Amino acid sequence: MSATARVPRGRASAPGAVVLTRAEDASTPFEIFFDLVFVFALTRDVTLVESAPGAESLGRAVVLLLMLWWSWCAFIWLGNQVRLDRGFVRVGMLVAMAALFVVGLVIPEAWSERTGGIAPAVVLAVAFTVVRACYVVLLAIVAWGHARLRTQVLLDLVPQSLSIGLLLAGALLGGGWQTALWASAFVVDFVGGRSASRYRGWRVGSARHFAERHDLVLIIALGETVLATGARVDTWTSRPAVLAVALLGFLLTASLWWAFFGHLSGDAAHALAGTDRSRRSVLARDGYTFGHLPIVGGVVLVALGVALLLDDVAHAPDAPAHGIAVVALAGGAVSFLAGLETFRWVLLRTWRPASSVGAVAVVAAALASGWVPAWAFAAAVTGAVAVTAALVSRPGPSTP
Repeated sequence: MSATARVPRGRASAPGAVVLTRAEDASTPFEIFFDLVFVFALTRDVTLVESAPGAESLGRAVVLLLMLWWSWCAFIWLGNQVRLDRGFVRVGMLVAMAALFVVGLVIPEAWSERTGGIAPAVVLAVAFTVVRACYVVLLAIVAWGHARLRTQVLLDLVPQSLSIGLLLAGALLGGGWQTALWASAFVVDFVGGRSASRYRGWRVGSARHFAERHDLVLIIALGETVLATGARVDTWTSRPAVLAVALLGFLLTASLWWAFFGHLSGDAAHALAGTDRSRRSVLARDGYTFGHLPIVGGVVLVALGVALLLDDVAHAPDAPAHGIAVVALAGGAVSFLAGLETFRWVLLRTWRPASSVGAVAVVAAALASGWVPAWAFAAAVTGAVAVTAALVSRPGPSTP
């Protein structure tokens, strides 16, 4: 995560020097590049389930999604402390990005049996280790001269070291052990990091930068959802049911964008910036680091659900959707709406009942999905989310 640190004057302009993030700084193109690589890895999570749809593959995808999110958040806090596109920090970030790219490449084969060479799970575990090591090394160098932040870094090393050990052990054992140990690695990292954060060594250097980074990664994830939908229909464009589901997928994605960026995004950023510095890090942690997880995770699940529904209607236009497609699409929509209101409550201390009603409507559509065609189920979910977005995006008392 992030903290306020000071570097001697004169070093900021020197080659290889640390350049602090200022309160007025915005996201940089380099950081957006990093986010693109991160979202690429998330979309490969969709490919993992598509290759063998089922509860087991979906559970594995969720575990990887959690691990990816936690790693990305670490670099968000680092980038809120120092400029990631300057000096030696940029070199370390490029190494981390390359390792994250490898993670994305390997994800669809992460549970495959080794047929020769190094097992894909081991490659993924080592790449994840490199990603986390880059973060730890960069932050340690930046923080070493500052006692409170240095102590925070040392506290974080305990859960991170244990989680990496579990990750490598799971990769070597494979199968069910791999899933269990990788899930445990995230739990250890999450619980340990959450506990260590009570020390309050972290600080938010730029509220604008912090909120903007989370907004941008959500936009990129929504854009990748549209691209993933379009990539599925190139061979089926003459089938009305396929085109209908593809269009519904686009409308659903647009509704998710509307629900968050209609007013909530700006209101939340304003609230974070207006919070006293002594508690801003807590608000950023609970609202963005934790609160954005179900929002972004919901977008990924929606992308998966739409892709699986396209496969369903391509082969049987009037048949009900398969269970895994229903779980992914409905689960993603509900996760997004629940995350939306959690985020709103933490940042603004308000909530919109329309999100709860919309989530109930999505669940009802999922329960009835076995008696209607797949396209009708998609239409019901899209309609529920679109109406919810229209209601929750209206200006309210919390809007400045």
